[in-house]
Amino acid sequence: MSPSSHPSRRPGAAGRLRAQADGIEAVQRREAQAARRRLRIGFQVVILAVVGLLVFTLVFPTLRLYMAQQVVKEQLRAEVEAAAAKNEDLVAQLKRWEDPAFVKAQARQRLSFAMPGDRSFRVSDPQNAPSTVPSVPEVREPTHLSDPLEPAQASPWYAELWNSVVVAGNVGDG
Repeated sequence: MSPSSHPSRRPGAAGRLRAQADGIEAVQRREAQAARRRLRIGFQVVILAVVGLLVFTLVFPTLRLYMAQQVVKEQLRAEVEAAAAKNEDLVAQLKRWEDPAFVKAQARQRLSFAMPGDRSFRVSDPQNAPSTVPSVPEVREPTHLSDPLEPAQASPWYAELWNSVVVAGNVGDG
């Protein structure tokens, strides 16, 4: 049988319809495959997003804690360096105090000590110096026993102390 004699192979309207149907089916199959492929890719993207979100949820708190600890670590390192520098300064100062010449210089400067034979002068700032030289208050002699009970006048504490000694010595004389 020749191909032209076979009824399904005969060119004609039926054959053309069959070819069009095959073409339409092929197009529909390709579209269905493409739709499945798109669906599969969309599903994969959703799964990837869920996994990424899960990883982020698990890793973020740990990472945040790690970063906070790094900041604290740097602050502590800076404090240790500052303490080490202060310690070095204090050790150097302690070594200076072991030198007798430094101790003498500090005694002269801070305590106004003078070595035997030295003349020391105290110079005051002319802007802060009083205009008159203060006089030494005189000790007053009590007139009678009620004198210590009178209101105190503006006199230095040592004058008041001496007055109380004088009054105490005169109590038995009365």
